[in-house]
Amino acid sequence: MSLPMQGPPGTARRTGPTGYLVTLAVLVAAGLLIDMFALYVSVFATDSCGSASPAAACTTFGMLSMWALPWIGLGVAAAVSAGLGLLAWRRGRTPWVHLPIGVVLYVASLAGTWAIMVS
Repeated sequence: MSLPMQGPPGTARRTGPTGYLVTLAVLVAAGLLIDMFALYVSVFATDSCGSASPAAACTTFGMLSMWALPWIGLGVAAAVSAGLGLLAWRRGRTPWVHLPIGVVLYVASLAGTWAIMVS
């Protein structure tokens, strides 16, 4: 059994959520790579656009949404996971249960992008 690190007499020093934040940083880096691939694919989704194409990806709003949605989703997912995780850690709970929330938010943004691409 390991004893907690001691500060001044009578106080215990808690270690920070370093593992959680490092894991979150690795997942964000993986999300950046996925977003670069999604951007590459979404640029070619507009190849069939023309004056007679009614596809959602061919409108200005559709193109901007398709290009921005994965990046916005990654930022929101990272902020929500970090915020909820650090808040849980400050309250003495485990931050790890909040990691899947960010993953679900990010996957939802990719699904929205895919829905625009194939419409």
